[in-house]
Amino acid sequence: MSARVTTTLLLALAWAWAAPMAADAQTTAPAAQAPATADDPSKLWIVAGGTAMTLRGDCQEDCPAHGTGSYLHTYSVQGIGGVRVNPHMDAGVEVSWVPVTTKAGDETRATFLLATSQFKPWAARGLFLNAGMGMAFIRNFGFTDNGAVDPITSKALGLTYGIGWTFNHTGRVGFQVFGAQHMAAMGDFQSAGVVIENVVANFWSIGGAIVIR
Repeated sequence: MSARVTTTLLLALAWAWAAPMAADAQTTAPAAQAPATADDPSKLWIVAGGTAMTLRGDCQEDCPAHGTGSYLHTYSVQGIGGVRVNPHMDAGVEVSWVPVTTKAGDETRATFLLATSQFKPWAARGLFLNAGMGMAFIRNFGFTDNGAVDPITSKALGLTYGIGWTFNHTGRVGFQVFGAQHMAAMGDFQSAGVVIENVVANFWSIGGAIVIR
């Protein structure tokens, strides 16, 4: 066998051995260097909006005839700040503020401070349910017999639950519509110099809010 043939055979064998290694290096190197493309959603959950609200106070005993127990119509503003727990659950803190003027002329400000959670049965749809519990602070600007303003703050157990729908629920910014009920178990409540026992106030609302994730 001539030297030229031997050299040709050696070069062919070397190429056949090295070619697969070069191909593997070319296919694995870009994969190792490729940037991650996995979805990394924000953990932030912020809701800000307002509602049209109807409320009514009720008591266990006979309510005085100065307007307690009447249905009143007002508005509220609401904000929630929290985190995304998983694709189905959000958790945070809700603050709702409700200004009211009773038929007796008393001005009342109700503030709810609640731990709240939102549950989405289907991650691919906008339907959600929510519930919360915490404190309600009722500040009543009643008038005394001599006409002076006598503000009184009552603390109450606050509860809420509701249902709604979020549009663009997979985006960073969405919009939701909802209906909810808030309750405040105030115990004894003083208004216009009269103490009303075992008062429970119910707040029904329909509203909308911007959602940021």
